[in-house]
Amino acid sequence: MLAIHPAIKRELRTCLTYGETLLKGYPFCYGRQQDMTQAGCYTYPWSEFVTPIPHRPGAEQINADRLWNLQQAAQHIHGLILLPGQLFGFWNRVPKPTLRNGFRAGPAFKRGKVTTDVGGGLCLISTNVFNALLLAGCEILERHHHSMDPYGERRFFPLGRDAMVYHGYRDLIARNATAIPVQLRLEVLPELGIVRSSLWGNAPCPVLVKLDARITATIPAQITGQMSGYQALAQRWVLPMTSNNPETAAWLQDYSTISSYEPCAPYYRENEVAVSQADLVATSVTT
Repeated sequence: MLAIHPAIKRELRTCLTYGETLLKGYPFCYGRQQDMTQAGCYTYPWSEFVTPIPHRPGAEQINADRLWNLQQAAQHIHGLILLPGQLFGFWNRVPKPTLRNGFRAGPAFKRGKVTTDVGGGLCLISTNVFNALLLAGCEILERHHHSMDPYGERRFFPLGRDAMVYHGYRDLIARNATAIPVQLRLEVLPELGIVRSSLWGNAPCPVLVKLDARITATIPAQITGQMSGYQALAQRWVLPMTSNNPETAAWLQDYSTISSYEPCAPYYRENEVAVSQADLVATSVTT
């Protein structure tokens, strides 16, 4: 069988993926207005999600390049306005991660291994934004989990609530399914060591949101030195703000997904100080 050059294969896959989204009508529905000067029109907080920026001691260039990539992506998302029915698409906003587009090599996970790749670190942005959208009650149309959990207990997201992106293959797409315009804000704050996503409406959020993410099964490691893998369940329930008694009302489950993470080697060495799960800050803000 004739082998296909990897670059050609990637381009073919990108075209196929775009064709699939075209059939779904997504390209005609993406929000494209990005304007922070209109922030004064969006004063009602709907959700917020904060994650620490991982720092690996002894790898200052990788840390700096990861931060650079985060900032490059954020400038294409911060201030995006989603009118009723409009979509957020990660790769609709963020350019293809290439050196020509201004991205650098950062940490990435490929085929069960930790490596470096141009654009490495962008999944921190997609995971952060995904959780803000999830907490705000947005309709999740496409989301993918990572194949492994190399951070272990030092992970910066609840298992089942990460969002992996890979240009041409995996995207993050969500819809503003309400009748209220919203603005998505994304800040990379190196002085605080965090990334913060938030969604703001020009009226109060019309729903209350409850989330649950938990490990449902452990996948034992098969090789010495590996960490166990996991299966995790993430669910969301929503309730109209008009409900008289949220404690007794019937919440509607509108999102449920199972994520499977294979056993893998740890990302951090034992003698390194790293971000712990206790450092995770995630809050839902409703009015």
